[in-house]
Amino acid sequence: MEVLSQAPQPTIKCYHLSLTPYQVFTPNSSYTSGKNLQSYNFERSIENFGGSFSFTIKEDTENLKDPFMDKVEPLDIIVISENGSDARRDFIGVVTTISIGGMASNLNKVVTVSGKSIEWLFSYFNIANDIKLMVFENESANRTFKTDLEKKQGTEGITIKEVVESSIDAFREEERKLRDGEVETEEGKVTPISNSLVGDLIDKWFKSDYVEATKTNVAYPISSNLFETGKTNIIDYLKKIFPTPIYEIFSYIGENNQPKLVVREAPFDNPVAKYTINPTQLTDYTLTRNCEEVYTGFMTYIEGTDNAPSFYMDIQAAKDTQKGYNVSEPVKDKIAKYGYQLLTCSFVGYNNDPKAKIDQTIIQDLNKKLARWFSNLDEMYTGDFTIVNLTKEKPARIGEWLKFANGLYYVITERHSWNYGDNPMINYQVTRGGEYLNGVFKPVEKLSAIYKEFE
Repeated sequence: MEVLSQAPQPTIKCYHLSLTPYQVFTPNSSYTSGKNLQSYNFERSIENFGGSFSFTIKEDTENLKDPFMDKVEPLDIIVISENGSDARRDFIGVVTTISIGGMASNLNKVVTVSGKSIEWLFSYFNIANDIKLMVFENESANRTFKTDLEKKQGTEGITIKEVVESSIDAFREEERKLRDGEVETEEGKVTPISNSLVGDLIDKWFKSDYVEATKTNVAYPISSNLFETGKTNIIDYLKKIFPTPIYEIFSYIGENNQPKLVVREAPFDNPVAKYTINPTQLTDYTLTRNCEEVYTGFMTYIEGTDNAPSFYMDIQAAKDTQKGYNVSEPVKDKIAKYGYQLLTCSFVGYNNDPKAKIDQTIIQDLNKKLARWFSNLDEMYTGDFTIVNLTKEKPARIGEWLKFANGLYYVITERHSWNYGDNPMINYQVTRGGEYLNGVFKPVEKLSAIYKEFE
Protein backbone atom coordinates (compact mmCIF):
# COMPACT_ATOMS: atom_id res chain seq x y z
CA MET A 1 0.00 0.00 0.00
CA GLU A 2 1.36 3.42 -0.93
CA VAL A 3 1.34 5.78 2.03
CA LEU A 4 0.63 9.49 1.66
CA SER A 5 3.39 12.04 2.25
CA GLN A 6 3.63 15.83 2.28
CA ALA A 7 5.93 18.81 2.77
CA PRO A 8 5.32 19.93 6.40
CA GLN A 9 5.28 23.58 7.45
CA PRO A 10 5.32 23.54 11.27
CA THR A 11 5.54 26.79 13.24
CA ILE A 12 6.61 27.18 16.86
CA LYS A 13 6.07 30.44 18.73
CA CYS A 14 7.70 31.25 22.07
CA TYR A 15 6.21 33.64 24.65
CA HIS A 16 7.37 35.09 27.94
CA LEU A 17 4.64 36.63 30.12
CA SER A 18 3.19 38.73 27.31
CA LEU A 19 0.97 37.48 24.49
CA THR A 20 3.50 38.70 21.90
CA PRO A 21 6.01 36.03 20.80
CA TYR A 22 9.71 36.79 21.28
CA GLN A 23 10.83 34.03 18.90
CA VAL A 24 9.20 32.23 15.95
CA PHE A 25 10.50 29.11 14.23
CA THR A 26 9.06 28.34 10.81
CA PRO A 27 10.36 27.21 7.39
CA ASN A 28 9.02 30.50 5.99
CA SER A 29 10.97 32.64 8.45
CA SER A 30 12.64 35.74 7.03
CA TYR A 31 15.68 35.34 9.33
CA THR A 32 18.17 32.47 9.47
CA SER A 33 17.69 31.25 13.04
CA GLY A 34 13.95 31.01 12.48
CA LYS A 35 14.51 28.29 9.88
CA ASN A 36 16.56 26.09 12.19
CA LEU A 37 13.76 23.93 13.64
CA GLN A 38 14.99 20.31 13.63
CA SER A 39 12.17 18.37 15.28
CA TYR A 40 9.19 18.52 17.60
CA ASN A 41 6.92 16.11 19.43
CA PHE A 42 4.01 16.46 21.82
CA GLU A 43 1.69 14.13 23.66
CA ARG A 44 -1.68 14.36 25.37
CA SER A 45 -3.20 11.55 27.40
CA ILE A 46 -6.35 11.01 29.41
CA GLU A 47 -4.30 8.80 31.74
CA ASN A 48 -1.55 11.41 32.29
CA PHE A 49 -2.86 14.87 33.06
CA GLY A 50 -0.37 17.45 31.85
CA GLY A 51 1.07 15.77 28.74
CA SER A 52 4.52 16.67 27.43
CA PHE A 53 6.39 18.22 24.50
CA SER A 54 9.87 18.94 23.21
CA PHE A 55 11.49 20.59 20.20
CA THR A 56 15.05 21.03 18.99
CA ILE A 57 16.67 23.83 17.02
CA LYS A 58 20.16 24.25 15.61
CA GLU A 59 21.64 27.28 17.34
CA ASP A 60 22.53 29.97 14.82
CA THR A 61 26.32 30.35 14.98
CA GLU A 62 26.07 33.65 13.07
CA ASN A 63 23.88 35.09 15.79
CA LEU A 64 25.94 34.35 18.90
CA LYS A 65 25.34 37.86 20.25
CA ASP A 66 21.72 36.93 20.91
CA PRO A 67 21.43 33.10 21.04
CA PHE A 68 18.04 31.47 21.58
CA MET A 69 19.48 29.53 24.53
CA ASP A 70 19.77 32.83 26.45
CA LYS A 71 16.23 33.92 25.60
CA VAL A 72 14.14 30.92 26.56
CA GLU A 73 13.12 30.65 30.23
CA PRO A 74 11.33 28.14 32.46
CA LEU A 75 7.54 28.66 32.40
CA ASP A 76 7.67 30.27 28.95
CA ILE A 77 4.67 29.35 26.81
CA ILE A 78 5.23 27.41 23.57
CA VAL A 79 2.58 27.25 20.81
CA ILE A 80 2.89 24.63 18.05
CA SER A 81 0.98 24.87 14.79
CA GLU A 82 1.49 21.80 12.62
CA ASN A 83 0.31 23.44 9.41
CA GLY A 84 2.02 26.79 10.02
CA SER A 85 -1.26 28.70 10.20
CA ASP A 86 -1.87 31.44 12.76
CA ALA A 87 -5.50 30.39 12.61
CA ARG A 88 -4.79 27.00 14.21
CA ARG A 89 -2.99 26.03 17.40
CA ASP A 90 -2.38 22.31 17.76
CA PHE A 91 -0.58 22.36 21.09
CA ILE A 92 0.21 24.84 23.87
CA GLY A 93 2.97 23.95 26.32
CA VAL A 94 4.92 25.24 29.31
CA VAL A 95 8.73 25.12 29.35
CA THR A 96 10.30 23.17 32.21
CA THR A 97 13.69 22.11 30.79
CA ILE A 98 16.30 23.73 28.49
CA SER A 99 19.48 22.02 27.34
CA ILE A 100 22.33 22.48 24.85
CA GLY A 101 24.43 19.76 23.22
CA GLY A 102 26.74 19.26 20.27
CA MET A 103 29.08 17.00 18.36
CA ALA A 104 32.66 17.91 17.49
CA SER A 105 32.36 16.06 14.16
CA ASN A 106 29.90 18.53 12.64
CA LEU A 107 30.21 21.54 14.99
CA ASN A 108 26.43 21.74 15.30
CA LYS A 109 25.06 22.97 18.59
CA VAL A 110 21.48 21.84 19.27
CA VAL A 111 19.14 23.45 21.81
CA THR A 112 16.39 21.21 23.17
CA VAL A 113 13.38 22.73 24.93
CA SER A 114 10.88 20.47 26.69
CA GLY A 115 8.04 20.70 29.14
CA LYS A 116 4.39 19.99 29.87
CA SER A 117 1.13 20.82 28.14
CA ILE A 118 -0.53 23.98 29.39
CA GLU A 119 -3.17 22.32 31.59
CA TRP A 120 -0.27 21.16 33.79
CA LEU A 121 -0.31 24.71 35.21
CA PHE A 122 -3.40 23.76 37.22
CA SER A 123 -1.56 20.94 38.97
CA TYR A 124 1.61 23.04 39.42
CA PHE A 125 -0.33 26.03 40.81
CA ASN A 126 -0.52 25.38 44.55
CA ILE A 127 -1.03 26.82 48.00
CA ALA A 128 1.13 25.62 50.89
CA ASN A 129 -1.26 25.22 53.82
CA ASP A 130 0.97 23.32 56.18
CA ILE A 131 -0.37 23.84 59.67
CA LYS A 132 3.08 25.07 60.75
CA LEU A 133 2.84 27.99 58.34
CA MET A 134 -0.53 29.19 59.64
CA VAL A 135 -1.12 31.11 56.42
CA PHE A 136 -4.89 30.91 56.69
CA GLU A 137 -7.55 29.02 58.58
CA ASN A 138 -8.42 25.92 56.59
CA GLU A 139 -11.74 25.45 58.34
CA SER A 140 -12.92 28.95 57.43
CA ALA A 141 -11.90 28.57 53.78
CA ASN A 142 -13.62 25.21 53.51
CA ARG A 143 -16.78 26.54 55.12
CA THR A 144 -16.97 29.32 52.52
CA PHE A 145 -16.48 26.82 49.74
CA LYS A 146 -19.08 24.43 51.15
CA THR A 147 -21.64 27.23 51.45
CA ASP A 148 -21.05 28.15 47.81
CA LEU A 149 -21.61 24.57 46.69
CA GLU A 150 -24.73 24.16 48.77
CA LYS A 151 -26.58 27.12 47.26
CA LYS A 152 -28.52 24.74 45.03
CA GLN A 153 -28.30 21.60 47.14
CA GLY A 154 -31.74 20.44 48.16
CA THR A 155 -33.53 22.62 45.60
CA GLU A 156 -32.36 21.83 42.09
CA GLY A 157 -29.02 20.12 42.49
CA ILE A 158 -25.67 21.34 41.20
CA THR A 159 -24.01 20.33 37.94
CA ILE A 160 -20.52 18.90 37.58
CA LYS A 161 -19.49 22.07 35.74
CA GLU A 162 -20.66 24.21 38.66
CA VAL A 163 -18.71 22.00 41.09
CA VAL A 164 -15.54 22.44 39.01
CA GLU A 165 -15.96 26.19 38.54
CA SER A 166 -16.79 26.72 42.23
CA SER A 167 -13.74 24.70 43.24
CA ILE A 168 -11.42 26.71 40.99
CA ASP A 169 -12.97 30.03 42.07
CA ALA A 170 -12.59 29.14 45.76
CA PHE A 171 -8.96 28.19 45.23
CA ARG A 172 -8.19 31.37 43.29
CA GLU A 173 -9.98 33.55 45.85
CA GLU A 174 -7.81 32.20 48.67
CA GLU A 175 -4.68 32.57 46.56
CA ARG A 176 -5.49 36.19 45.73
CA LYS A 177 -5.98 36.97 49.41
CA LEU A 178 -2.54 35.58 50.10
CA ARG A 179 -0.58 37.21 47.29
CA ASP A 180 -1.20 40.79 48.48
CA GLY A 181 1.46 41.02 51.16
CA GLU A 182 1.82 39.48 54.57
CA VAL A 183 -0.99 37.81 56.51
CA GLU A 184 -1.69 38.40 60.18
CA THR A 185 -1.77 35.18 62.25
CA GLU A 186 -1.53 34.32 65.93
CA GLU A 187 2.16 33.81 65.34
CA GLY A 188 2.56 37.28 63.81
CA LYS A 189 2.92 38.29 60.18
CA VAL A 190 3.58 35.45 57.73
CA THR A 191 4.54 35.78 54.08
CA PRO A 192 2.04 33.86 51.92
CA ILE A 193 3.41 30.86 50.06
CA SER A 194 1.86 30.38 46.62
CA ASN A 195 3.29 30.46 43.10
CA SER A 196 0.97 33.26 42.01
CA LEU A 197 2.85 33.78 38.73
CA VAL A 198 1.43 30.46 37.56
CA GLY A 199 -2.05 31.74 38.38
CA ASP A 200 -1.37 34.76 36.17
CA LEU A 201 -0.36 32.45 33.30
CA ILE A 202 -3.61 30.52 33.70
CA ASP A 203 -5.56 33.78 33.47
CA LYS A 204 -3.73 34.79 30.29
CA TRP A 205 -4.17 31.54 28.40
CA PHE A 206 -7.41 30.06 29.74
CA LYS A 207 -10.13 32.46 28.70
CA SER A 208 -13.66 32.68 30.14
CA ASP A 209 -15.88 29.60 30.10
CA TYR A 210 -12.99 27.19 29.57
CA VAL A 211 -14.54 24.37 31.62
CA GLU A 212 -16.42 21.68 29.69
CA ALA A 213 -18.31 19.19 31.83
CA THR A 214 -21.09 16.62 31.85
CA LYS A 215 -24.48 18.15 32.61
CA THR A 216 -25.17 15.47 35.24
CA ASN A 217 -26.68 16.91 38.41
CA VAL A 218 -25.05 16.12 41.72
CA ALA A 219 -28.08 15.74 43.96
CA TYR A 220 -26.26 14.52 47.06
CA PRO A 221 -23.96 16.79 49.11
CA ILE A 222 -20.31 16.18 48.24
CA SER A 223 -17.13 16.54 50.23
CA SER A 224 -15.81 20.09 50.18
CA ASN A 225 -12.54 19.74 52.08
CA LEU A 226 -10.52 21.64 49.48
CA PHE A 227 -7.87 22.95 51.84
CA GLU A 228 -6.01 20.33 53.83
CA THR A 229 -2.63 20.18 55.50
CA GLY A 230 0.20 20.19 52.99
CA LYS A 231 0.42 21.51 49.47
CA THR A 232 -2.91 21.86 47.65
CA ASN A 233 -3.67 22.07 43.94
CA ILE A 234 -7.03 22.06 42.27
CA ILE A 235 -6.54 19.07 39.97
CA ASP A 236 -5.68 16.65 42.78
CA TYR A 237 -8.80 17.84 44.58
CA LEU A 238 -11.04 17.39 41.53
CA LYS A 239 -9.67 13.89 40.98
CA LYS A 240 -10.78 12.98 44.49
CA ILE A 241 -14.30 14.23 43.79
CA PHE A 242 -14.48 12.74 40.28
CA PRO A 243 -12.43 9.53 40.46
CA THR A 244 -11.44 7.25 37.59
CA PRO A 245 -12.54 5.13 35.81
CA ILE A 246 -16.02 6.67 35.90
CA TYR A 247 -14.84 10.25 35.35
CA GLU A 248 -12.18 11.82 33.13
CA ILE A 249 -10.17 15.03 33.54
CA PHE A 250 -8.09 16.21 30.58
CA SER A 251 -7.54 19.17 28.26
CA TYR A 252 -7.53 19.97 24.56
CA ILE A 253 -7.34 22.99 22.23
CA GLY A 254 -10.84 24.10 21.23
CA GLU A 255 -12.11 25.38 17.90
CA ASN A 256 -11.41 28.96 19.02
CA ASN A 257 -7.72 28.05 19.64
CA GLN A 258 -8.24 28.33 23.39
CA PRO A 259 -7.37 25.50 25.82
CA LYS A 260 -10.34 23.74 27.40
CA LEU A 261 -10.47 21.81 30.68
CA VAL A 262 -12.75 18.77 30.40
CA VAL A 263 -14.29 17.09 33.46
CA ARG A 264 -16.90 14.51 32.55
CA GLU A 265 -18.35 11.09 32.99
CA ALA A 266 -16.56 8.71 30.60
CA PRO A 267 -18.46 8.63 27.25
CA PHE A 268 -18.87 4.86 26.98
CA ASP A 269 -22.59 4.85 26.14
CA ASN A 270 -23.60 5.07 22.46
CA PRO A 271 -20.15 5.93 21.04
CA VAL A 272 -19.97 7.81 17.74
CA ALA A 273 -16.80 8.20 15.63
CA LYS A 274 -16.03 11.57 14.04
CA TYR A 275 -12.92 10.23 12.31
CA THR A 276 -12.22 7.19 10.14
CA ILE A 277 -8.72 5.77 9.78
CA ASN A 278 -7.70 6.25 6.15
CA PRO A 279 -5.62 3.21 5.06
CA THR A 280 -3.51 5.41 2.75
CA GLN A 281 -2.36 7.37 5.83
CA LEU A 282 -1.85 4.32 8.00
CA THR A 283 1.77 3.16 8.37
CA ASP A 284 1.27 0.46 11.01
CA TYR A 285 -1.13 -0.72 13.67
CA THR A 286 -1.40 -3.30 16.45
CA LEU A 287 -4.64 -4.41 18.09
CA THR A 288 -4.70 -6.86 20.99
CA ARG A 289 -7.20 -8.71 23.17
CA ASN A 290 -6.25 -10.08 26.56
CA CYS A 291 -7.78 -11.32 29.81
CA GLU A 292 -5.33 -9.69 32.20
CA GLU A 293 -7.97 -7.19 33.37
CA VAL A 294 -11.35 -8.85 33.69
CA TYR A 295 -14.26 -8.05 36.00
CA THR A 296 -17.18 -10.36 36.66
CA GLY A 297 -18.89 -8.48 39.49
CA PHE A 298 -19.72 -4.80 39.92
CA MET A 299 -20.55 -2.67 42.93
CA THR A 300 -21.35 1.03 43.15
CA TYR A 301 -21.18 3.48 46.00
CA ILE A 302 -21.91 7.20 46.11
CA GLU A 303 -18.85 9.42 46.51
CA GLY A 304 -18.96 12.08 49.19
CA THR A 305 -21.60 10.54 51.44
CA ASP A 306 -21.03 9.59 55.05
CA ASN A 307 -21.71 5.93 54.29
CA ALA A 308 -19.08 3.24 53.83
CA PRO A 309 -19.22 0.97 50.75
CA SER A 310 -20.70 -1.80 52.95
CA PHE A 311 -23.82 0.39 53.32
CA TYR A 312 -24.52 0.10 49.60
CA MET A 313 -23.90 -3.63 49.65
CA ASP A 314 -26.49 -3.94 52.40
CA ILE A 315 -29.05 -1.85 50.48
CA GLN A 316 -29.13 -4.26 47.57
CA ALA A 317 -28.68 -7.38 49.64
CA ALA A 318 -31.60 -6.53 51.88
CA LYS A 319 -33.87 -8.87 49.91
CA ASP A 320 -31.20 -11.46 49.22
CA THR A 321 -29.89 -14.36 51.23
CA GLN A 322 -26.41 -14.11 49.71
CA LYS A 323 -25.57 -10.80 51.27
CA GLY A 324 -22.86 -8.91 49.43
CA TYR A 325 -22.73 -11.27 46.45
CA ASN A 326 -25.80 -10.85 44.24
CA VAL A 327 -25.65 -7.17 45.11
CA SER A 328 -22.71 -6.84 42.75
CA GLU A 329 -24.34 -7.85 39.45
CA PRO A 330 -22.25 -10.96 38.75
CA VAL A 331 -21.74 -11.92 35.10
CA LYS A 332 -22.43 -15.63 35.46
CA ASP A 333 -21.16 -16.84 32.10
CA LYS A 334 -17.74 -15.25 32.74
CA ILE A 335 -17.40 -16.28 36.39
CA ALA A 336 -16.93 -19.85 35.17
CA LYS A 337 -13.91 -18.62 33.15
CA TYR A 338 -12.33 -16.01 35.38
CA GLY A 339 -13.80 -16.46 38.84
CA TYR A 340 -15.34 -13.69 40.92
CA GLN A 341 -13.46 -10.46 40.07
CA LEU A 342 -15.13 -7.48 41.74
CA LEU A 343 -14.87 -3.90 40.40
CA THR A 344 -15.91 -1.27 42.95
CA CYS A 345 -16.48 2.24 41.61
CA SER A 346 -17.92 5.47 42.95
CA PHE A 347 -20.35 7.80 41.22
CA VAL A 348 -20.96 11.44 42.09
CA GLY A 349 -23.99 12.47 40.03
CA TYR A 350 -26.63 9.76 40.19
CA ASN A 351 -30.05 11.37 40.02
CA ASN A 352 -31.49 14.63 38.68
CA ASP A 353 -33.94 14.84 41.56
CA PRO A 354 -32.29 16.39 44.64
CA LYS A 355 -34.98 14.80 46.83
CA ALA A 356 -34.12 11.31 45.62
CA LYS A 357 -33.11 8.77 48.22
CA ILE A 358 -30.30 6.29 47.87
CA ASP A 359 -32.25 3.07 47.49
CA GLN A 360 -31.94 -0.36 45.97
CA THR A 361 -33.15 0.71 42.52
CA ILE A 362 -30.58 3.51 42.14
CA ILE A 363 -27.69 1.25 43.15
CA GLN A 364 -28.88 -1.60 40.92
CA ASP A 365 -29.14 0.73 37.92
CA LEU A 366 -25.62 2.04 38.50
CA ASN A 367 -24.27 -1.49 38.91
CA LYS A 368 -25.84 -2.46 35.60
CA LYS A 369 -24.16 0.57 34.04
CA LEU A 370 -20.79 -0.59 35.38
CA ALA A 371 -21.44 -4.08 34.02
CA ARG A 372 -22.29 -2.62 30.61
CA TRP A 373 -19.06 -0.59 30.59
CA PHE A 374 -16.56 -3.03 32.08
CA SER A 375 -17.79 -6.63 31.72
CA ASN A 376 -16.45 -7.03 28.18
CA LEU A 377 -12.83 -5.93 28.59
CA ASP A 378 -11.60 -9.40 27.58
CA GLU A 379 -13.44 -9.04 24.26
CA MET A 380 -12.39 -5.46 23.55
CA TYR A 381 -9.30 -4.51 21.56
CA THR A 382 -6.57 -2.17 22.78
CA GLY A 383 -3.59 -1.07 20.72
CA ASP A 384 -2.31 1.74 18.56
CA PHE A 385 -2.46 3.25 15.09
CA THR A 386 0.35 5.26 13.50
CA ILE A 387 -0.66 7.54 10.65
CA VAL A 388 0.88 10.21 8.46
CA ASN A 389 -0.33 13.52 9.83
CA LEU A 390 -1.96 15.42 6.97
CA THR A 391 -1.57 18.75 8.71
CA LYS A 392 -4.11 20.54 6.54
CA GLU A 393 -6.75 18.42 8.28
CA LYS A 394 -7.75 18.65 11.94
CA PRO A 395 -6.79 15.29 13.48
CA ALA A 396 -8.70 13.24 16.03
CA ARG A 397 -7.83 13.96 19.64
CA ILE A 398 -7.97 12.22 23.00
CA GLY A 399 -11.47 11.56 24.29
CA GLU A 400 -12.83 10.89 20.78
CA TRP A 401 -13.64 7.68 18.92
CA LEU A 402 -11.86 6.44 15.79
CA LYS A 403 -13.48 4.16 13.24
CA PHE A 404 -11.30 1.41 11.77
CA ALA A 405 -12.86 -1.27 9.55
CA ASN A 406 -16.09 -2.24 11.36
CA GLY A 407 -14.98 -1.21 14.82
CA LEU A 408 -14.81 1.90 16.99
CA TYR A 409 -11.80 2.65 19.19
CA TYR A 410 -11.50 5.16 22.04
CA VAL A 411 -8.42 7.44 21.90
CA ILE A 412 -6.66 7.69 25.27
CA THR A 413 -3.28 9.03 24.04
CA GLU A 414 -2.14 10.99 20.98
CA ARG A 415 1.55 11.48 20.17
CA HIS A 416 2.56 13.89 17.40
CA SER A 417 6.12 13.95 16.06
CA TRP A 418 8.19 15.37 13.22
CA ASN A 419 11.87 15.31 12.25
CA TYR A 420 13.44 17.50 9.60
CA GLY A 421 13.11 15.83 6.20
CA ASP A 422 10.44 13.35 7.32
CA ASN A 423 6.66 13.25 7.41
CA PRO A 424 4.85 14.46 10.52
CA MET A 425 3.28 11.45 12.25
CA ILE A 426 0.57 10.74 14.83
CA ASN A 427 0.45 7.68 17.05
CA TYR A 428 -2.92 6.97 18.68
CA GLN A 429 -3.17 4.71 21.72
CA VAL A 430 -6.68 3.26 21.74
CA THR A 431 -8.87 1.08 23.91
CA ARG A 432 -12.42 -0.35 24.10
CA GLY A 433 -12.27 -1.52 20.48
CA GLY A 434 -15.45 -3.18 19.26
CA GLU A 435 -18.55 -2.88 17.15
CA TYR A 436 -21.32 -0.88 18.77
CA LEU A 437 -24.65 -1.79 17.22
CA ASN A 438 -27.21 0.78 18.37
CA GLY A 439 -24.74 1.67 21.12
CA VAL A 440 -24.45 -1.91 22.41
CA PHE A 441 -21.00 -3.53 22.40
CA LYS A 442 -20.34 -6.47 20.08
CA PRO A 443 -16.92 -8.08 19.46
CA VAL A 444 -15.24 -7.13 16.19
CA GLU A 445 -15.40 -9.90 13.60
CA LYS A 446 -12.92 -10.78 10.84
CA LEU A 447 -10.43 -8.16 11.98
CA SER A 448 -7.53 -10.11 10.51
CA ALA A 449 -9.18 -10.25 7.07
CA ILE A 450 -9.29 -6.51 6.36
CA TYR A 451 -6.96 -4.45 4.16
CA LYS A 452 -5.26 -7.08 1.99
CA GLU A 453 -2.71 -4.39 1.10
CA PHE A 454 -0.93 -5.05 4.41
CA GLU A 455 -0.14 -8.67 3.50
